[in-house]
Amino acid sequence: MSNTDDNVRQLSAALDATARNAAAPAKVDTLFSNWLARGLNNAGSTLALLPGAAQPQTWFSLFQLQQSALQKLQQQQNTWVEHWLGWLGEAEKLRNANTLSKLLEQECNLAMQAVQIVGNYAVNLSDLQENLEVNYGYWAQLQRGDPERQNS
Repeated sequence: MSNTDDNVRQLSAALDATARNAAAPAKVDTLFSNWLARGLNNAGSTLALLPGAAQPQTWFSLFQLQQSALQKLQQQQNTWVEHWLGWLGEAEKLRNANTLSKLLEQECNLAMQAVQIVGNYAVNLSDLQENLEVNYGYWAQLQRGDPERQNS
């Protein structure tokens, strides 16, 4: 048996283990179910608030919730622009490469940085969405005067 055979077996075992862990549909189903339940709960809470919609305090507190979400989104947008400006600065350095290997290294680094910027932005947007959904649900429960939610 050669080293190549051992390497192939190890690689195959590692790929199988990764595939088993990555393909966790139960986790995706749970996350999707939680998201769907949160959305349905928020929709029900919104309908329950309609009779009290004429109260100015309700509108004022909803406006504050929206302002907070907008501020966080603007912060994320500012960070997004800063990261891309930094990336463009790094791209300018490609001109300084004096060998093919240096050029290739810099291009690969730029590609990885771009993927990381986009990935971080997507995660941050998703996090903002989830936080807004949870915060809205909590706000709606408080507006309805649900003492069970206020104490938790």
